[in-house]
Amino acid sequence: MVPDVKLQQLRYFVLVAELKSYHAAAERAARTQPAISLAIRELEHRLGETLFERGNKTELTPYGRHCYPPAKALLEHYGRVVDQMALAAEKRMGCASIACVPSFASQLLPRILDIFASRYPDVQLSVEDDTAHNVQQRVLHQRVDFGVASQWERDPNVDFQPLLQDQMGLVCRRDHPLALMERPLEWADLAGHTLITNGTVRLLDGTPAQQVMAGAHFSVSNIISLLATLRAGIGVTALPQLALPDNDPELCFVPLTSPHVERELGLLTPRRQSLSPAAAALRDTILELLVHDPEPGTAPASAD
Repeated sequence: MVPDVKLQQLRYFVLVAELKSYHAAAERAARTQPAISLAIRELEHRLGETLFERGNKTELTPYGRHCYPPAKALLEHYGRVVDQMALAAEKRMGCASIACVPSFASQLLPRILDIFASRYPDVQLSVEDDTAHNVQQRVLHQRVDFGVASQWERDPNVDFQPLLQDQMGLVCRRDHPLALMERPLEWADLAGHTLITNGTVRLLDGTPAQQVMAGAHFSVSNIISLLATLRAGIGVTALPQLALPDNDPELCFVPLTSPHVERELGLLTPRRQSLSPAAAALRDTILELLVHDPEPGTAPASAD
């Protein structure tokens, strides 16, 4: 049976061995000398061998010399482990991983990561961008700590916390006739034009706009390929406003009405599972910057 040895007893043993004095060890440990002596006697009793010579109580026995190196190494390892645990709790080290839709990754995440990295420079971050469906799957199967996307479908194992509203509208070349109209654009105005669908048009389900996009000639799911197709003048599409940078030289975003359609971006987290300190710090930074201190032009989610 392994002896029931306390860490504190090993610490006092190492102190006396190094300082060659029970009195000095007591001062270093902020304990009384009798307490140090008693702890070492109990340690010797549990080990079944003496650690210090009886005639010279600060001189190690051969057994004591054998025990000193591993005891010191154990204490040093213990100290490193506790330090790492404390650093992780303070978000001064650790890892965090996030999956998000490309529009969030390109438009809002850079500012968030810049601020987060300045606060927690030693935390390692991993970012993946994908469709809303795949983001939710990554969260569900715990391949990332949490995600930012619209809620693809309700799942009892995933919590959704709204962050912001993002209006759907027309994206096309700046010289397209629809972009040059001088009145508010309606979904019905898209009829008769070459339409391109994408993964976000599912947000139109159940609205009159769904019938308009049902007549699309093309379907392109990858955002980079989709924007390249639009720049080539092949057609027009419907996208959330965040999907297109405001300063795009060739393409523009035009709000669409009748009906007004928005997507809701939010945090997707595994239900009944805590985040690591590093991941929780990243989540809190996102909430701080998008809900409590949003950028101009972004609309926080409603309280409803």
